Amino acid sequence: MSKRLRHLWGASPAAQGRPVPSVFELMRAASWRIGWLSVLSVGLVLTVGAALLLHLSTVRNLELQARSLAYSVEAAVVFQDRQATETLLQELLRHEPVSAARVRLGPMSLSAQPQRDGAAGIDPGEDFARYRKPEAEGGRAWLAEHLWPVRAEAPVLAQGRVQAVVELQADASALFSLVCWAAAGVLLAMGLVGVAVLRVSQRLADRLVLPLQALADYSRQMRQLREPQGQLLTPRSAPRAGVRELDQLSADFDALLQELSEHQQQLLREHDALRHAHAELSDQAARDGLTGVATRAHFERVLASTLSQASRAGGCFSLFFIDADHFKHINDQHGHEAGDCVLVAVAQRLSRSVRAQDLVGRLGGDEFVVLVHGLRQATNAPAIAEQLRHAVAQPVTLPNGADVVPGISVGLAIFPTHGLSAAELMKAADQDMYQRKRAARSVPAPGSSSRSSLEAAPTRPTPSPD
Repeated sequence: MSKRLRHLWGASPAAQGRPVPSVFELMRAASWRIGWLSVLSVGLVLTVGAALLLHLSTVRNLELQARSLAYSVEAAVVFQDRQATETLLQELLRHEPVSAARVRLGPMSLSAQPQRDGAAGIDPGEDFARYRKPEAEGGRAWLAEHLWPVRAEAPVLAQGRVQAVVELQADASALFSLVCWAAAGVLLAMGLVGVAVLRVSQRLADRLVLPLQALADYSRQMRQLREPQGQLLTPRSAPRAGVRELDQLSADFDALLQELSEHQQQLLREHDALRHAHAELSDQAARDGLTGVATRAHFERVLASTLSQASRAGGCFSLFFIDADHFKHINDQHGHEAGDCVLVAVAQRLSRSVRAQDLVGRLGGDEFVVLVHGLRQATNAPAIAEQLRHAVAQPVTLPNGADVVPGISVGLAIFPTHGLSAAELMKAADQDMYQRKRAARSVPAPGSSSRSSLEAAPTRPTPSPD
């Protein structure tokens, strides 16, 4: 809206802190203003036009009466009979719309020729005779006479010379009555317009405001009716009003809502796909690409979480550090593909040897770790280590057809006996594993034959210094 229109209509109610009106209130206020302005304009034009016409008609009639009266009083004026002149004025003007009249001696009319000398016995400019109706002394006639004076004059001629001037004052009570009746008519018309505005406003409310309110309620319901996951429910058709523009608005709203619903469905599908992809990527990041067990990073996160829980609850768990025996010999003799086959077999057998809540991880190369939760007694840990060694020590068929029996060295650390932190436990388990590996080196390497053997010698407990 331009500055001029904003200036005409004023600032918005919200900007001035007033309550925002409804559409019905705006339409009714606009109808009132238009109706009253139309009535006032038409009433004013008609009143002014009628008053001007009445004024012209009154002036013409008054001029005719003045000329007729001048002819009638000519003899009385010539003989200077004042009483006869006043009697004639009273008789002739009693029933005429004239409030006052007077006869002035001398050439007083603008239309008359000036006298060269005054008539004998006549004082020029003197009021020779006067007449005034009694009812013109007050009331509407007096008010109209002062508000809208209408006068006319005519010369009294004798022998071609102006003997006097007859001047008449019209009774303007008719004009006053016209104005009063016009004002009453305007007020009546404004009242009728008010009744019509109320009826028209109600019809407009039924045809426009109520459908708009229904459309607003429908849009509010569509915004609130959502599933717990935020998915928009199947939209219903917007209400129709039977008005072309409003029906088109409802149709456009339905189309927009349908597009928004389809777009939201697409976003939800993409969100589910991204969530599944993220879960797959997270699972791939947590699992070793070759063996399928936990990666070093994932194992360390689980170990830290388990350590924190055990520290708070006072629990006990064991950590096994595992290294494959003679793994370099397999790679050198049978190739890296055979080494990978042995690593996969070792990881699978370790995973099958522990519970589902326990965790097997690969640190790198041929080094593995196993985290066993919830030990009831610390003395159970060596038995679990022995169980892991026996589970691994089973023949593995290599891609080239040869069979090998892998062996492992297992180091053990128990929380909180061997450490209170992840680093301490890993170090303790690693040292224990190397001690056991050095103890197992006294076993002779397997000889060459049609069937290779990499069996790990059973670990014997180190004699106590006692």
